[in-house]
Amino acid sequence: MMTAGQSTGGGPFDAWHKWIAQREIEWCKKKLWSQGAVIVVAVSGGPDSMLLLHALTALDERSDCKPGKLIVAHVHHGFRGQESEEEAEFVEQETVKLGLPFEMIRVDAPGLSKREGLNPQAAARQLRYEFLIQIAHRYAATHIALAHHADDQAETVLMRMIRGTGITGLAGMAWSREEDGLHYIRPLLDLRKAEVLQRCDERGISYVTDSSNAKRSYFRNRMRLDIIPQLEEENPKLVEAMCRMADALRDEDDYMEYETRKLFQRHVKAVNGDKSVDSNSAPFIPHVQTGYILDRNTFLGLHVALQRRLIKLILNYLTRGSDQIDFEAVDSARVRAAGECSTTWRVDVAQDIVFAREYGRLLWLRIHHEHKEGADCKASFTIHRTDAMGQLFLPDNNSTLRWLTSEELKGCGNSGSMEEISVGQHHHGQAWEASFDADGLCWPLVVRTRQPGDRMRIQGLNGSKKVQDMFVDLKIAPSLRDSIPLVADANGHVVWIPGVRRSNAAYVQSSTQAVIHFALEGGAHERSVHP
Repeated sequence: MMTAGQSTGGGPFDAWHKWIAQREIEWCKKKLWSQGAVIVVAVSGGPDSMLLLHALTALDERSDCKPGKLIVAHVHHGFRGQESEEEAEFVEQETVKLGLPFEMIRVDAPGLSKREGLNPQAAARQLRYEFLIQIAHRYAATHIALAHHADDQAETVLMRMIRGTGITGLAGMAWSREEDGLHYIRPLLDLRKAEVLQRCDERGISYVTDSSNAKRSYFRNRMRLDIIPQLEEENPKLVEAMCRMADALRDEDDYMEYETRKLFQRHVKAVNGDKSVDSNSAPFIPHVQTGYILDRNTFLGLHVALQRRLIKLILNYLTRGSDQIDFEAVDSARVRAAGECSTTWRVDVAQDIVFAREYGRLLWLRIHHEHKEGADCKASFTIHRTDAMGQLFLPDNNSTLRWLTSEELKGCGNSGSMEEISVGQHHHGQAWEASFDADGLCWPLVVRTRQPGDRMRIQGLNGSKKVQDMFVDLKIAPSLRDSIPLVADANGHVVWIPGVRRSNAAYVQSSTQAVIHFALEGGAHERSVHP
């Protein structure tokens, strides 16, 4: 049912202006916005939003808080049929009286609720905020004004407490917060609902009453109609107490968040595709859209509260859905990071988000969907015997494999036997270069990444050794193992793993007639194979 507040005609005229002057002082002190700001005002038509709208329009032209422009935004959620239609018409008429721009949208909140499995109020909130952001961008607005008041704050804090939350949740709604360049402000956050109604009657501000606010099927309504009144029997100042607690916890939450961001900037290294923010210390990781790496000992040296916040902050940077990652998921990741059961592991923490430990480091990675673990999409390349130099780009490793033959090696100013030339080249390039007796290799060669069962015959070792075991022995991070190129001969025998090991095949000796010399260059592989 829709009703309208009635003007009493009454109340002294200067009572309203005195109240506005008090509001102005409070808003300026809190620096909610500056003079001339363009503000989108979310107006449902209820007493809270109508009071906010009239208060903002009543500010004196000389006020330091006088907005430059106000835009009224109304959302028809599609829940209450004709009542919602009348509500929208009322808000538009009141906006026209004030001479302000009016923007409205009809959305299907019930449909979104059903499709996404959201509760109706959450679906309505999502669609409402999307519209407010859209209007803010259309008018180049810097602020979005919301009409939440003290009773809303107390309800929010108690609801979160009942469901389970941390300091951030208990801090409730902020007077002002910034997200994606927009400031969300709540100028009435310290007002009780009773005062809101009093000011509307005092000024003769009309408003509508949402009949769904009386439905006890909604948790928030039960909180407002039943739970808080019962708790107020124990403490008549319950709402004020809850709001004071939220204000205090918000200050502490802001401080903790500040310290967490400092830790993030100091110790967390970012990876973006095949590049890292700090190329000297952050490793190359294949098939990653973006990610973050942290030294495990640094993480373990933090207080448990900062550990949780750091994990939450990292996840927040990786996905907008981090709000849906609950305390248990964050703390489970923290406990796992501190555990000693295994030096390498990986777990999924959200869609396309992987949390992993690789020996002395912790990684949070957003993986390309097509490169998730188990995807068979690795490329292989064939090198036929040749007497000319050549090169091959390896996309999985973002590097280039180059080769020289005997003639090119001699042409580089080298003299002496093939054995002397090749040994000099090998030692100069260390593990990233290798020379072979071309006649001793079984051609063609294949350049690929590892496969299950790969083994290598190593000089001084009776038999062969699994490539997987070699990676483990050298503590090569699991996230790198699938991108390291292997060179195998025509029989499938691995003859060289750049940066890791050379096999005992086709050593260059004094009797060697033809040499082929390989070098792996480019990318970030040389600083990333060994953690």
